[in-house]
Amino acid sequence: MNPARARSFGAVADDYDRLRPPPVLAALRWLLPASDATGPTVLDLGAGTGLLTRALAAAGVTDVVAVEPDDAMRTVLATQSPGVRVLAGTAEDVPLPDASVDAVLVASAWHWFDPDRASAEIGRVLRPGGVLGLLWTFADPAEPWVAAMRHVGRADDRDATTVVEAGFAIDLPADAPFGPGTSEVFRDRTWMAAEDVAAMTGTWSSVLTLSAQERAQVHREARALVAAEVGTDPVAVPFVTAAWRAFRRSSER
Repeated sequence: MNPARARSFGAVADDYDRLRPPPVLAALRWLLPASDATGPTVLDLGAGTGLLTRALAAAGVTDVVAVEPDDAMRTVLATQSPGVRVLAGTAEDVPLPDASVDAVLVASAWHWFDPDRASAEIGRVLRPGGVLGLLWTFADPAEPWVAAMRHVGRADDRDATTVVEAGFAIDLPADAPFGPGTSEVFRDRTWMAAEDVAAMTGTWSSVLTLSAQERAQVHREARALVAAEVGTDPVAVPFVTAAWRAFRRSSER
């Protein structure tokens, strides 16, 4: 984990919320466990500004708890998601009782967690049989112009770029209380203004940790690339959600 990158998002919380894509809806339907008539209780862990929280509401989930450590991100989350219980906390110290949720979903944040401590905490708050769902949503690098934009934004070394085909694996600690995991990849397209496509690079941690001069240069290069390679406004941006899930074992082994 790179601490500077992990702490970089709060400075652009509003832009992050406006420009980052929500997960593909089909991915949420695949991740969420079957539930009784009352519906599942879902923890959005490392919730950021609440993109996943709002997507869960759109998918019909009525009982969501959002936990986020960054004050600025959490403020946007609470404003954009009225009625949702929003708590300060981390993946390594979740402010919820034992066995209190049916699913823990982590959107584009697992790589910031300490996997040993986070796996233990998630296992603690999950009910037996509950699901741990990890998902990453990003502009699809299988599209050549998107791959070029990721290069401009210094993001071509990020783990997400390799998670574009079904069958990818997540390695949990050996003592994590979960069964074997499975994965799926879901694709969709979202219309965005050309300027917003370029500005989205400014919400990437690989850009946020650059100097102000370097960030401005990335933005200029991204604008020029979108104009040259796409040439339309708005732009149909291809997005991919890579999703992985595992179920909590009913007893320790």
